[in-house]
Amino acid sequence: MLTDQLTSTALGVLLHAAEAAPGLHVPRPWRIEVDGHLVDFRLDAAASDPVARVQRIATGAAVFNLRCAAASMNFDSWISRFPYPHDPTLAARIVVEPTGLPDQELQELYAAILSRNLTRPATAPDQQVRRVLERAAAIEDAHLTWLPLDALAVVVTHGAEPADQLQAGVALERVLLTATSHDLRADCLNYTLIRFGGAPSHASDQGRSQ
Repeated sequence: MLTDQLTSTALGVLLHAAEAAPGLHVPRPWRIEVDGHLVDFRLDAAASDPVARVQRIATGAAVFNLRCAAASMNFDSWISRFPYPHDPTLAARIVVEPTGLPDQELQELYAAILSRNLTRPATAPDQQVRRVLERAAAIEDAHLTWLPLDALAVVVTHGAEPADQLQAGVALERVLLTATSHDLRADCLNYTLIRFGGAPSHASDQGRSQ
C-alpha cells in the first residue's frame, strides 16, 4: 500500500496540494482513490459537456499539484491519462515511487503552491518571463498563446479530446505556479484563460483547451 511507503502526514501533504488547485468556478469535481503506489483521480461519469470539460481541466490542475507535492518529499511520479472505455470515471492515474530522484522543477514549484494566495505587484510580465511561461506550457505539451489584450494568454493543447482537456489543466497549473515563482500575479479568468499582473481585462465568457 502507498500508506506503507508514506506516513499519514506525507499522504496528507499530497491531498492538501491537490485540493489547493484552482477550481475553475466549479465544485471540486474529483475524488482520489489510493491503491498501493497508484493514486487515481475519478470524475462523475454522469457529467456532460461543457461541465465535464471544465471538470477535466480542474482535475488536471490538481494532478499537477499532487506531483509537485510528491517531488517535495523526494518521490518521483508518472501520470497516465484516460478514460478507458471500461472505466469512464477514471480521469488520471498517478504512479508515485520513492526513488529518491524527484523532478527538481516540480520540487521548486511546490513552494509556489503554498504562496499562490499572497498579494503580488500588478505588473505585466516582461519578454524574458513570457518566454519562461511559454516554456512551462511546452513542457506539458501545450502552447501559451498571448492575446492582443495586454497580459492575457490562453493555454492551448493539440486536440479537444478528454485527455487533451486534462492535459490543458496540467499545463495551466504549471504556468500559474511558474508565474508565482517569478513573483508575478496570475489569475485564471475562465478555464484556460490567464491574466498576468492584474491588468484590466475584457475577456469573453469562453475559454478553450484546444
